[in-house]
Amino acid sequence: MIRIVIALASVLALCVIGGFFALGAFPPALVQEDVHKDVSFAAPPPPAALPPLGAPAPLPVAPLAPG
Repeated sequence: MIRIVIALASVLALCVIGGFFALGAFPPALVQEDVHKDVSFAAPPPPAALPPLGAPAPLPVAPLAPG
């Protein structure tokens, strides 16, 4: 029983510490890493032209049953 309590308490403590890190509650590192601002991204290529559409195919017509 005591092992379960210790395991739950440790998981809860890890979640609290992880929450502080995720929310930025701790100060940033003393040495900031370089940010590459000179990277230029190439423009995406223009979309390929669609082939011209021909005349639509006729719809199949079933003959009516004699009435």
